[in-house]
Amino acid sequence: MTRPIGRPALRVLGPSDAERRALLEEWVLRQRAAGLSAKTIRERIAVVGRLPDPAHLTPIDVDRFLANPAWAKATRATYHGAIRAWCLWLVRTGRRPDDPTLIATTPKVPKGRPRPVADEHLAVLLSTKMSGRTQAMILLAAYAGLRVSEIAAIRGEHVDVITCTIAITGKGDKTRYIPLHPILQLLAREMPPRGWWFPSWVGNCQYAAGGPVLGNSVSACVSKAMDRAGVPGKPHSLRHWFGSTLKESGVDSLVIKELMGHESLATTAIYVRVPLRMQCSAVNLLPDVRQLATPGRFAALPQNVGATSMGPARNVAAI
Repeated sequence: MTRPIGRPALRVLGPSDAERRALLEEWVLRQRAAGLSAKTIRERIAVVGRLPDPAHLTPIDVDRFLANPAWAKATRATYHGAIRAWCLWLVRTGRRPDDPTLIATTPKVPKGRPRPVADEHLAVLLSTKMSGRTQAMILLAAYAGLRVSEIAAIRGEHVDVITCTIAITGKGDKTRYIPLHPILQLLAREMPPRGWWFPSWVGNCQYAAGGPVLGNSVSACVSKAMDRAGVPGKPHSLRHWFGSTLKESGVDSLVIKELMGHESLATTAIYVRVPLRMQCSAVNLLPDVRQLATPGRFAALPQNVGATSMGPARNVAAI
């Protein structure tokens, strides 16, 4: 059978597991060469690996996969991004001529909002009986604003006891240096000066025994502690508390952005809640313009101001 003139030849892939695995391994290699983090690659592979026939997706296949009612909007958006990256790579490498995600429904990304724990809840959490290991994770999340994956990857060598800073490598393999709060300075003295702060005794899917725990293990430990203490929220709410508390204390948003390792202030805004006290102070700055009203003229709008555009409404003094 001859192919139409002018169209590039596509590598037709069969449904065999061997071909599918080889294709995914090639995609992994390309992502590593692009400098993507192991976590991002692993999560993308997990999503694409769940597709019945990832090499021959249709728009309806994408919609059907993302229509799972058990998934939150943010989860659908994340999965759609992974599928989009996969399809784009297939197009660029000549394995298919079109990108089905351009036709499929694009999930709406919900607008993020700050979800910090309350000061009282954090106090209750820290007073609850737990292992020193779990408490250290909580303190790092709250007083350094670290993500669970960043907590899991801490080594004693990352801490500079002279400058009282800790080097954290976050998203995009970018390293930032965070000053240690006095509470964390005391914690650092109790933790190993060399090696992993939170080693795994049995190993996991990435490291053998003795290697670091994974971020989901940190999240599970902190979540269990929060449940036992009756504290609402998720482990990430401790990171939100870090950003919101700094903002309430008057710290500039650019400083908070650097401390939290964000690329833009728009991302920082998701984590930082402007406290009601500051909002009230801002509103109270508005002047009382009633003092400027001319004597004998109306200083306030009459009750029937909206009833008609004619009549008493014209007698209102312009302030």
